[in-house]
Amino acid sequence: MPTIQAGDLNVHYLDVGDGEPIIFVHGNWASSGWWLRVLERLPAGYRGLAPDLRGRGATQGPDSDYRMSSMAADLWRFADALGIERCHLVGHSLGAAIVLQAALDQPDRVITLAVLAPPWVDGMPDEVYQPDRQQLLKDNPDFFAQAIKAMAPTAPEDDLWRELVMIGHSQRLSAANGAIDALREWKPGDRLRTIGVPALVMGGELDPLVTTETVRRAAEALGVEAQIIPGVGHSANLEAPDRFLALLLPHLAQARSS
Repeated sequence: MPTIQAGDLNVHYLDVGDGEPIIFVHGNWASSGWWLRVLERLPAGYRGLAPDLRGRGATQGPDSDYRMSSMAADLWRFADALGIERCHLVGHSLGAAIVLQAALDQPDRVITLAVLAPPWVDGMPDEVYQPDRQQLLKDNPDFFAQAIKAMAPTAPEDDLWRELVMIGHSQRLSAANGAIDALREWKPGDRLRTIGVPALVMGGELDPLVTTETVRRAAEALGVEAQIIPGVGHSANLEAPDRFLALLLPHLAQARSS
């Protein structure tokens, strides 16, 4: 698996296929491998790239303030290091917020934008902001495994799942706490509509964290209709990759026909 120097990070990433670049961005307590089932199904004509974010996976480098603008800047430095001027952006959970911020910061570099389980575009609610839970997730591997499974209830508990849980638990606590602080502060709201590129907003019917109401609010802010995937939780990229791609691929193809 390749690595590349991007600013102060040595970024570990997955790289599959050739063609139009798509950068897939994972969520909190996760890693690039959460995109593996999607990457292995990409059709010809696309290059799928999935980096491990700062403080997560096998990416090496110091902590930052983990604010959304900082994580978006990390993403563009990764694209710069690979010589990618324009790309499709796809984000999951925390990664959805990162790609939305990246698109706000540099909209001319975005071909299309897709988000799965997008977080609260008007700021994380107080009842969801739980720093003590982040500590508990880090301190107790069994609790972490149970909590992650509850988020993705229909994901197969195979070798990949067990590896993803192990890698996810290795995340720095500073990155986890930085993420929830960033999500509490991040409130782009209806400004998202100024991005002005084709957008796709998806959520899982059974998601216990990012509710369908939250997904629909993000879609409203972007000026599109939310796509709710039935029978899956927080992570359709793992739980139902074929159904996820059935929504994503026609969305990507818009750029070719426009």
